[in-house]
Amino acid sequence: MNPYEVFDTEEIRKIENIVGTIENREYTREECNKFVHSISEDIMSKSYKNGDMDKTRQEFSGILSKFENWI
Repeated sequence: MNPYEVFDTEEIRKIENIVGTIENREYTREECNKFVHSISEDIMSKSYKNGDMDKTRQEFSGILSKFENWI
C-alpha cells in the first residue's frame, strides 16, 4: 500500500503527527499494521472524561477504515 495513493494530504498529515514521516512508497501489511497500532494507542492514550478519546476516534475513523480495508 502506498499511503500517498490512498490518503489525502490532510490524512497524511494526521498520520505523520502520530507515526512520524511517511514516505511515498509501497508499505508492507506489517508496516501498515504498525501504523494502525500506533494510531490506536494514541486514541487510547487520550482522556475519556473530557471527550478527547471520542473526538480522536472520530477524527481517525476514516483513516483506520482505509487501512483495515487494505490489510
